[in-house]
Amino acid sequence: MQRFAVGVIMVVAGVLTLASIGCVDEAKYNAVLLRNREQEKLLAERDADVAKLNERVNALGALQTDAGKLLQEKEDHLQSVMKERDAVRRSFDELKAAYLKLAQGNGGGGFAPVGPLPAAVSIAIKKLANDYPDLFDYDEATGRLRFKADMTFDSGSNVVKPDGRAALGKLAAILVADIAKPIKVAVAGFTDSDAIKKPQTMALLKELNKPASNQGLSEARAEAVAEVLKAGGVEMARITTKGLGDAQPLVPNTTAEGKAKNRRVELFLSMPGGPAAPAGPATPASKMLE
Repeated sequence: MQRFAVGVIMVVAGVLTLASIGCVDEAKYNAVLLRNREQEKLLAERDADVAKLNERVNALGALQTDAGKLLQEKEDHLQSVMKERDAVRRSFDELKAAYLKLAQGNGGGGFAPVGPLPAAVSIAIKKLANDYPDLFDYDEATGRLRFKADMTFDSGSNVVKPDGRAALGKLAAILVADIAKPIKVAVAGFTDSDAIKKPQTMALLKELNKPASNQGLSEARAEAVAEVLKAGGVEMARITTKGLGDAQPLVPNTTAEGKAKNRRVELFLSMPGGPAAPAGPATPASKMLE
């Protein structure tokens, strides 16, 4: 019985001890649990920050890639423009050589060495160019008038349009003035690289005894311009014509705009070497356009 009492007492004491220990551990557990939850929350916030930073890094990487592509595209475009510039420069040099050859009658005893145009004549031509800005432009330094073929002729035709005929008629009036009579006129026709395909154009060139090609069309157009000048009083002895076809493009024939620039008729005005004008009173530029 005594043993039983002692056992009971020991069990009760153990229970009480365990209960007491259990209460302390629970408080600690709750405190640790709370701190753990706070750390989990903080960790989640930091993970979210890291995710945002990763997104920004990825976005910056994409921007860097796009920037690299853009820079490469710009570099490629620059190289293309430089090549086009070099092509234009070569074309200009070729044209200049062709102009000089035309001005000298292709080496056959034609024009004498060229000199500057009389000032009154150049002023009158500049005024005329200002009156027809969509039709032609005038380069005073070389004495070159460049007529846009699409504005001067219908497609595949050698018939000069009314505006072109009017401008050429006024140019002829300038060239028949006494001060301008020594001036020689070289007319050159140019085309783009597209082959002649229209049946009516082929028929026209055949009728004119021209080859059914860009060469033939450029010759026909140069001669048509010369005929308008002749009708305006310019003696044919002062005019030479030449068709150059697609041989001397101003720009590459790779776009519709480029092809339009290459379709043209150019007039090169030159003064023989020596006196710029015969003796006598000069005709004022304003009178030349009346």
